[in-house]
Amino acid sequence: MFLNYNSESLQKEEFQQHLYWFETEFDEIFQNKSPNLTEFEKNIANSLLNKLSESINLCQDEKLLYDLVSTLNNIEKKHPELF
Repeated sequence: MFLNYNSESLQKEEFQQHLYWFETEFDEIFQNKSPNLTEFEKNIANSLLNKLSESINLCQDEKLLYDLVSTLNNIEKKHPELF
């Protein structure tokens, strides 16, 4: 019996799940507060978005890069006041 194991594929899938989680959590935290964010909340949001942007700059894999940029674009569409 042969077990077919592709660690690269699993890592990409896990990465995509983490991106989905990040976007969902970001929306959950900032969705209802968007028009009335305090400076502290804006700073937190910008710190999170900066970390995501840093990941984009370091990414070497084209598919994962696309996923990172898509996530950032989705967040920007939903929360334009943070950009």
